[in-house]
Amino acid sequence: MATQTNSRKMMNLKTTSFRALTAAALLTVAGACSTNDILKVDRPDVIDPGKLAGATGAAAIYNGAVGEVAYGQSGTFAGFMLLTSLFTDEFRFGGTPPEVREMDLEQIKPENSFEQSIWLNIHRGRRAAERGATAIAASVSPTDKRVGELWALAGLSTIWIAETYCSGAPLSVDQPELTYGSNLTTDELFDAALTRLNSATPATGGDATLVNLIAVLRGRALLGKGQFAQAAAAVASVPTAFKYDIQYSSADARLQNSMKAYIYDFDYTSVSDHEGGNGLDYASSGDPRIPVTQDFGPVSRFDGVTPMFQFTRYSSYGSPITNASGIEARLIEAEGALKALNAPAWLAKLNEARATTAGLAPLTDPVAPAAQVDLMFRERAFWLFGTGHRLGDMRRLVRQYGRAADTVYPRGAYHKDSLTRGNQVSVRVSIDELNNPNYDNSKCDPTKA
Repeated sequence: MATQTNSRKMMNLKTTSFRALTAAALLTVAGACSTNDILKVDRPDVIDPGKLAGATGAAAIYNGAVGEVAYGQSGTFAGFMLLTSLFTDEFRFGGTPPEVREMDLEQIKPENSFEQSIWLNIHRGRRAAERGATAIAASVSPTDKRVGELWALAGLSTIWIAETYCSGAPLSVDQPELTYGSNLTTDELFDAALTRLNSATPATGGDATLVNLIAVLRGRALLGKGQFAQAAAAVASVPTAFKYDIQYSSADARLQNSMKAYIYDFDYTSVSDHEGGNGLDYASSGDPRIPVTQDFGPVSRFDGVTPMFQFTRYSSYGSPITNASGIEARLIEAEGALKALNAPAWLAKLNEARATTAGLAPLTDPVAPAAQVDLMFRERAFWLFGTGHRLGDMRRLVRQYGRAADTVYPRGAYHKDSLTRGNQVSVRVSIDELNNPNYDNSKCDPTKA
């Protein structure tokens, strides 16, 4: 894998179209073939792109693209969720595979094959959504709301890259011809996400869920750029009750939320508690936003050492992952108010969110600016736990708020194996990109936020 670039791998997808098609779509196409035809197929796992025109094809393209994005987020053993939850203070590792442990130690080596797969799968999802939006716009209508949703998901995938990977990550494309991406700064990656969200805006079909999804993702990208007032304005009309989930299913391995396996089946990942000194008290807080159990004992059944707290929200292979919500909109508005030195509005927005959940008392203003920032990011950490937001927030604490990385990230002695944590604050770009002639690896420093 180390000798083949992400971009080159994506070229192989040019004729494969979208692989994660629903069973119904596969049966529709297969049903048109005779037995002899089926036996003569050269590539039985691939649907000819020429057969993906019209309404039936659009449905297959849409389902396939959504499936690729979902797989990139929490696919089997190579999901973005596993990477970011371990790299931050959210989860700790109770297993032994060293490549996964590197994520928890914040010292991912260039040749880490798990990280290579995660990098590729995020881009596969991004490109499937982009190609799908373009194909449906051409074969059905540019204003079909599936076009809008797929551009929004392409924007979400690009936000994941901007928040996760060191500044300088490239975005390559595989159609209409292979075009290698160049280094993009973190701000430029957020701009690329905003461009995709702008493409989504005209194709919502008036669907409120889609309109709100685009608004929250736009606010998230603007927050990443440090444009706090613009971010707050982008989400102002989003109802607090809104939620957009990426759905999973236990029906097929590729459709499963693999976080369930890591948390429940293997005892690989446990909700952290004060991890590395700087981590928050997720497991011991008793906070209703982070429901935990110790159904299988106090320590990992795998290594017999790691304190084990199962996150009950991901107790099933069909557990959804929330990627945008009205709660997040209120948090974005709150941070905008805090940056504008409007503490009453800041506190009101935080308490508006808390009023939605039993057991959460209203907050009071700690007054001191540093304590207000601490409270702001604690609320974000607890509300958005296990949804892939935390690494972006930890990087923002360093980049936008001037915090020292060693006061934000888990540091010092590891909880087992007599190891010491590293000093990475972002994830290095996969070694695959060294074959990209437009990519300069020296511009992507994982020790910088």
